Amino acid sequence: MKANHSTALGRRAAAGLYLSILAAAIPLALAGCGTTKEARSVTPAGFLGNYSDFRRGVGNEPYLIYANPTADCRKYTKVMIDPVTLWSRGDDSSLQKLEEKDRDMLRALGSETLRQTVTQAGLTVVDEPGPDVMRMRAAFTDAEKANVLLEDISAAAPYVSGAATLYAEEKGQALWTGDVAYEMEFLDSMTGERLSAAVDKRVGLLDIRNLDAWDSVRAALKVWQERGTKRLISCQQTGSFTTRPREQTLDQQLEVYRP
Repeated sequence: MKANHSTALGRRAAAGLYLSILAAAIPLALAGCGTTKEARSVTPAGFLGNYSDFRRGVGNEPYLIYANPTADCRKYTKVMIDPVTLWSRGDDSSLQKLEEKDRDMLRALGSETLRQTVTQAGLTVVDEPGPDVMRMRAAFTDAEKANVLLEDISAAAPYVSGAATLYAEEKGQALWTGDVAYEMEFLDSMTGERLSAAVDKRVGLLDIRNLDAWDSVRAALKVWQERGTKRLISCQQTGSFTTRPREQTLDQQLEVYRP
């Protein structure tokens, strides 16, 4: 009887300790700058075909980026958006392991993100090619949802698992978090000439605000949408697809080391 009583007290004490840690961690999480970060590396999946003219992005740019130096961005006032596709590199791709409902969700979420990016930049979405129309193509090349329960436990008490810490240091991504990668390009809708293109990947951070398995992926899409809109606005103002990247902030330089 005494043993059972001691066990019950021990469980309550452990639960109380976990809740205390969780409560202490909430203000720290809310003070953070976001729930995703750029991945340390991205391997092109082949969706864009040719990557020879891409360069490594800096600051708020995608991981790999291309801009046609001779194209006049101000020529284009409309955008024709292809449906977002899922482009996997092989049978071992995380995309192949997803349920069909998750694949459908990603396609719909991606297409809506592209539409918001274009319209918030002041451009018109159309269904037909034309001399003032850009064609936008995009694909998810990787996407994995998080294990929210284990992520929350690790975020509240990251020291509980040495394996999780080693994984984060090696991979540049916290264990049990989600991630998503994409490839995208703008083409002249009449000639097919490439105007700009990008390859990027973002991974989840340990964050107890992620209540859904796909929250880190949605957060990544929000970042891409906001940055894409700004690039399109700048493009319309300057006439050039070539970006003027800002120098990385100290927080961005340190972000790569944050689990």
